[in-house]
Amino acid sequence: MKQKRYRTTFSKMTVFFVGFGLIPLLILSMLFFVRYSGMIRSNITASYSIMTRYVADSVDDVLASVDDALEELYDFQDADGQTLADILTTDSLGASGQALAVQEALRDIMAKSEYISSLRLATGTGAIYSLYCSQDKTIRNDASSFTSSRLFEAGENLTGLKISGTIPESEICVNSENYIFSLARNYMDISSVESAYTKSLAVLYADVDVREIETLIGKSNISKGDVYIYHLSAGSYIYSADTEDYTGESHPLAFCESLFDGGSGYEQIGHQWVFYEKIEDADVYAVLVLDNSDIMGAFFQSRLVLTLILCFCGAFLLILYMRFSIRMSEPTRKLKEAMDEFGQGRLDVRVDLKTNDEMEYVADGFNRMAQRMSDYIDRVYIAENAKIDAELNALKMQIQPHYLYNTLDVIRMTALEQDDHQTAELLESLAKQLRYVMGAQADRVHLRDELDSIREYFVLMRARYEGRISLMVYLADEDGDLLVPKMILQPIVENAIRHGLREKEGPGVVAIRVDRKEDHLEIVVMDDGVGMDEERAAQMQAYLDHSHPGKIEPDGIVSVGTKNVYDRIKLNCGAAYGFMIQSARGMGTIVTYRLPIWKKPDDEPV
Repeated sequence: MKQKRYRTTFSKMTVFFVGFGLIPLLILSMLFFVRYSGMIRSNITASYSIMTRYVADSVDDVLASVDDALEELYDFQDADGQTLADILTTDSLGASGQALAVQEALRDIMAKSEYISSLRLATGTGAIYSLYCSQDKTIRNDASSFTSSRLFEAGENLTGLKISGTIPESEICVNSENYIFSLARNYMDISSVESAYTKSLAVLYADVDVREIETLIGKSNISKGDVYIYHLSAGSYIYSADTEDYTGESHPLAFCESLFDGGSGYEQIGHQWVFYEKIEDADVYAVLVLDNSDIMGAFFQSRLVLTLILCFCGAFLLILYMRFSIRMSEPTRKLKEAMDEFGQGRLDVRVDLKTNDEMEYVADGFNRMAQRMSDYIDRVYIAENAKIDAELNALKMQIQPHYLYNTLDVIRMTALEQDDHQTAELLESLAKQLRYVMGAQADRVHLRDELDSIREYFVLMRARYEGRISLMVYLADEDGDLLVPKMILQPIVENAIRHGLREKEGPGVVAIRVDRKEDHLEIVVMDDGVGMDEERAAQMQAYLDHSHPGKIEPDGIVSVGTKNVYDRIKLNCGAAYGFMIQSARGMGTIVTYRLPIWKKPDDEPV
């Protein structure tokens, strides 16, 4: 391969200056100007992006405050200890007593958020209750289209939040010239798990005065352009400086609506700039629209002066460079030779320059870099081992609290449901599990001890599910003394119960079978629960195979415990080991472990 030839910086700059003269200098000045203008534009756009994000965060705080207040309706109790569900479903109070009780609940909710200007509650029986901050306001008799007990369409998430576009408050109540938008939630019947997701007792509307949003926008220091709060899926405006946008007579964001793709950013469209920021957990965007003159106007007015300055600076720097470049050539050559030797593996090479200028500083920097590189190579192996140990400890510390909290929750639920008949047995099982989990922190345990811990865990699970589930273990006596990583079965068994047997009607079984193969140990955990699609099982396996420790699937189906078990097996045993998930809808799930055969604590993976 032909070696690439290099020319000195001095020779190139001399040819450049003599051969082309003033015109290239002007070109360089213009290039510098373009780069400078790009930097200014980047800074300006970054500033407006921050302002837009501030507006989005402020609106998000308003929505979160109101939504949290709505959710606290489930915690309301009157003086007699009745919940709102009791009040709405009991006829003993009478119409007037029910109205007074509902008004008390609405006052309690309004006090939870400073942004709520009015509340409306529409029950499934057609009753409508309202509460306003101002005593002068009263709900209109013809406001049923804005106060409906059937807010959500069939098939929608009944427990979700809906946000309406801004409307004149006069369409809902009398004596108001303000504009409001509403947040609405179904008040669900939480008397059972099924009704908590399927049966709505009422719809609660919380109205927010648009002036609250206007006040927050005023604090953002946005002095130019137009700010909008736009509800994308509804195609409506929550805030706009032009009230005609609320009525649908105009749509100023139609030209840029395609930009709103679930994130944030900015774009220049024609002579306008659009900055947008999605508000978290809502299909709502904060949008700032500016003319191009607002972005770069002041800069363009002074570009002639800047061009002259750049040209002068460029010429001056070139003259200085030509004067000192010869002096710099020799140190540069020495430094280049040293770098070439360093690149070929001579880590002990050093450069000795006494020029009393930047090149001496660069040479000293090169010497320090070479020394640090040598030291780093000496330390890298130890550092990598320490990193692996830290990852293992972190993964184990994640599993233990997760497992402990779930176990305590089962005991609590059992005590409530079983009137303490089984408390003694459950506490004994819990004590055994705690001694196993929080006892000696050995990396490897006997397989027999790991399975005994699972049996104790099933004592709790059988009580929790009223004997509907059972455990079967198939283990040869000689295999019980084999060693395995600690706490690798419990998260998988827990998932089999939670996602497989809990949803199944009738009894269910979790079976664990241990087989010693020629070159590895195979442990199979099976359940006859509801199972899942093969495509879903493959997707879960793909998440487990991701190289980043602790990564989980966004919807949480692959739990932290499952992913950590998988990662610990890989780190402790090697890349050839782990487990595989297989499942079929309606038939159950099979998790097959592949582990090394460890007979002694110091055995290495095969």
